[in-house]
Amino acid sequence: MEVVNLSEKEQLVLQSVASGLITAEAISEKTELNIKSVHPLITGLVKKGLVVKDEQGVKPLEMPVPDLNTNQENLIEQSASIAVVIPYLKTEAAADELKFALRSFEKNFKEEFRVIVVGDQEDWFSDQVIHLPLEPKLIKEVCYCPSPSLIRNPQADVSHKILAAIVSESIEGDFILSNDDIILLGETSLADLASLKAAGQLKDVAKKSGLYSENALLTAKVLEKKGLPTVRYGTHTPMILDAEKLVEVIEKYDATEHGYLLTSLYYNEVYPNARPVQVSGGAGDAILASVYRADVPVEVIDTAIKTRKFLNFDSKGWPAVAPFLNSLFPDKSKFEL
Repeated sequence: MEVVNLSEKEQLVLQSVASGLITAEAISEKTELNIKSVHPLITGLVKKGLVVKDEQGVKPLEMPVPDLNTNQENLIEQSASIAVVIPYLKTEAAADELKFALRSFEKNFKEEFRVIVVGDQEDWFSDQVIHLPLEPKLIKEVCYCPSPSLIRNPQADVSHKILAAIVSESIEGDFILSNDDIILLGETSLADLASLKAAGQLKDVAKKSGLYSENALLTAKVLEKKGLPTVRYGTHTPMILDAEKLVEVIEKYDATEHGYLLTSLYYNEVYPNARPVQVSGGAGDAILASVYRADVPVEVIDTAIKTRKFLNFDSKGWPAVAPFLNSLFPDKSKFEL
């Protein structure tokens, strides 16, 4: 039988299913695990082929429960590498940015790492990509109306995906959170990512219109109620988070059910006295280059790519950066077929 490594929480859930419990609610009550953690744990066990899930509930497969102690070599190898977690929604991708993001990590990140993509799957993924399939999370819109609609709130969806990655892939300790539109432009170490970076205050963004701005304001308000700072830590750069502390923050704020900006919740909660480096992505920034227009002059992008550490862009900026990415990273990475 193929050996499967399970975390302590996965073992608890699997044992509960084996004892006849078929609902997440019953499993949560028996194990004393938060129900929001139980759902992704079940998803992980389904993915590992240990349980099946249908309309009636969860059922164990007719096979013995794996022993965690029988594959120490694999456990040591996994613990020696840091996880890079990327929440991914294919419909929001402009083109091949995820390919280039992974190529940039392979070329420029000077640490042992493994990649976990949570959400949608691309047909070019190799077996070097750990893919966790997950449907977008729907939550009730904030409308102060009698019958709020269910909507996909991007920030709640990200919290849902990250929580699923942590509990389903047995992430422990520090991991890296990145995105498909973040590029490492030069040699990058853990120290580069560990340096806290911020982009002003949440209320600066909340002055604008749109769902993201509404979520920024909600985040600022909930932090203020806790007597915490309201620094905006969403900088479009890779960042390091502690898995256990992040789960605590997600559960404390019920972040999978609200559109809170997760990294701002996390860093303001865990490091309330921090003095982060300020980044803007603009002309005066020495760390980040942000491209959100198609008509950015070629020489401006060229200079930024040669001097800054990270590149971020959106669908409007993709036409401007695509030629540079093709030149910087022409070869397939091990994450591609």
